[in-house]
Amino acid sequence: MTNDSTPDEQPVPDDPDAERDESTSRWRTSRRSVLGAAAATGIGAGFAGAGFAQEQATTIQLVGVTPGWQYEGDPNAPYIAGDTTPTEGTITNPTFQFQPGQEYEVTWTNGDGQPHDFDIQDADGNTIVDSELLSEQGATQTVTFTASEEMAQYICTVHPNTMVGDIQVGGGGTGTMAGMQEDGFFAQGTEVGFQTVAEGMTAPTDFAVADEDQDRYFVADQTGELWVVTPDGGRQDEPFVDVSDRMVELGTFYGSYATQGQSYDERGLLGVEFHPEFQENGRFYLHYSAPPTQELQDRGWDHIEMVSEFQASDDLSGADPNSEAVLLAIPSPQYNHDAGAIAFGPDDYLYVPMGDGGGANDDMYGHVDDWYGRNAGGNGQDVTQNMLGDVLRIDVEGSGAGPQGNYGIPEDNPFAGEDNPGIDEIYAYGFRNPYGVSFDSQGNFFVADAGQDLWEEADIVERGGNYGWNVKEGTHCFSTENPSQVGAITDCPDSEPDEAPYDGSQLQDPIVEFPHQYQGQSVGITIVGGHRYEADTISGLTGDYVYGIWTSDPSREAPDGRVLTATPPEGFDEGGTATSTPTGTETGMGTPTGTATGTDAGGGQGDVPRDRLWEMRELVFADGFPFFVRMFGRDTDGELYVLVSQVGVPEGDTGRVLRIVPPEEGETPPETGTPAGTETETGGPQTEGPAGKTTPNGNETTTTTEE
Repeated sequence: MTNDSTPDEQPVPDDPDAERDESTSRWRTSRRSVLGAAAATGIGAGFAGAGFAQEQATTIQLVGVTPGWQYEGDPNAPYIAGDTTPTEGTITNPTFQFQPGQEYEVTWTNGDGQPHDFDIQDADGNTIVDSELLSEQGATQTVTFTASEEMAQYICTVHPNTMVGDIQVGGGGTGTMAGMQEDGFFAQGTEVGFQTVAEGMTAPTDFAVADEDQDRYFVADQTGELWVVTPDGGRQDEPFVDVSDRMVELGTFYGSYATQGQSYDERGLLGVEFHPEFQENGRFYLHYSAPPTQELQDRGWDHIEMVSEFQASDDLSGADPNSEAVLLAIPSPQYNHDAGAIAFGPDDYLYVPMGDGGGANDDMYGHVDDWYGRNAGGNGQDVTQNMLGDVLRIDVEGSGAGPQGNYGIPEDNPFAGEDNPGIDEIYAYGFRNPYGVSFDSQGNFFVADAGQDLWEEADIVERGGNYGWNVKEGTHCFSTENPSQVGAITDCPDSEPDEAPYDGSQLQDPIVEFPHQYQGQSVGITIVGGHRYEADTISGLTGDYVYGIWTSDPSREAPDGRVLTATPPEGFDEGGTATSTPTGTETGMGTPTGTATGTDAGGGQGDVPRDRLWEMRELVFADGFPFFVRMFGRDTDGELYVLVSQVGVPEGDTGRVLRIVPPEEGETPPETGTPAGTETETGGPQTEGPAGKTTPNGNETTTTTEE
């Protein structure tokens, strides 16, 4: 999915953070900071009887590994907060309880050979204590500092979503970054329940309903099976088709941005869609990840994204995988950012989102130079060299295009034609990892796009639109040099060049945007696109766009997914624009761009421009929702489904299909299972963390390093 992972050799769910320069075999080290929170409030942490000595530093020992900071000392030590509970003698990311003015020494050891540092930040993500990057396994570093009340968290800026813990300072205050606030980022929305429609899958990735006489659904599983699900009978025992033998082997990687055998993987069977006349012709389409050719392996490229047509049997009860006719075969340099769901539009053309090729910061091999020189290159802004970072549109009834010449190019695709240097298949561009696409009854095309370090977004996509990545992340300027620093760039351009193949159009802002953290709490990691609810079974949802968050657990271990809604502005369904600010224009290529509000330079400062977004709320599940959200589905009646699992990697059988129902019809959630996978990897669609750092600034710290 994606959310999003540690880069190099130990990706932790869609947050491939640090990156390795394969040409030099050295880690890229640029300064990072993580989006923090607003001013913190006190929680009354007491220090009675602690017996701190002002004249002598208190020493704390940690081991730094990608899944989290490991503490194996005395759990009753005065600097360990009382609500910290050890597990088998080890505490991961303990909450530290410091006394203002007291000197402390943190001596930590690099436990896994990945690049780590130990920083202390305030509640706004500003660095108070800085340290050097340490990359050698077994190397140690001592960081000495004096506790102050503005300290909020300690963090590894290379792996900010897993190696992070709270700091409480003083008896009456804390800067805690993870403590839940009464007022979260999302307002409380409609109360709902869920019913399990099918279970026993691994990691369901897409949901489709065919235009046919039978009452059934189709669910793609990341492991390669396309399952048939009936509304009342659950999942059938045998898959409709199984393409696992032509997929990559999950956990086996060819690119450099992964560790062989890691459990987290974004590749697999990712999308399914049925021909609008499936009842008559039996044709359907799958999006899956195939192994690279030998030539690609020699270049270090990871896999090929395939979109193929298959033929069902005469009675439509199954399909032969050997009926495959390849439409698209797009090489991808890394294992992540593979997008997922595909969809037919109301024009009967097939819409295919493609991720940008993976890695972080768009500066690994496989990313090309683009027009925006301030950042490293990136496939999202390129429209001439590859199909990565785009939404593609093809005509499955046509011919003459593709590796086998078995699809056509719609004449009004923005770059179609011999005289245009752009790639014919591209419909829209400027995407990082478009994860979840859908059309509503009005023809509006919704695409969620997973962000990197700070922001997630969803867009209404129109022909020829440029949706900003990597000039912007959401409505904010993005910096490849300092990707997790809010406001690192505040004056990015608000339009593309006015030179072919571009036409000077504005960059399109999203209808939905949210941060990874807000006022001391984790909001979530990786947006998952959904559907507008156009039924009326659940009052309060009609007309809303329903989407989700893969998980809100910063460690990526707990199934803490969220289901959200976005309410369109008044007049939207009567010909209004996708944003609250109607600024529709026509681009030079005749492309309608009603969502073009441009880039506000102030957007780089970190505020979410709610006045330009749809109103966002969180659905309330009365008994909880202990799942990773993987994708959404919609049936012919307009009712919505959530595809979930209880582990973040494609292992086990906790995958389910849930129907969203009124609260009185809901069922009790299952107990939370133990996440599967290795000790170092869990994951989802993935968003990245920072990629390294430079030398310390010396604030209140003395750092010594032993290698």
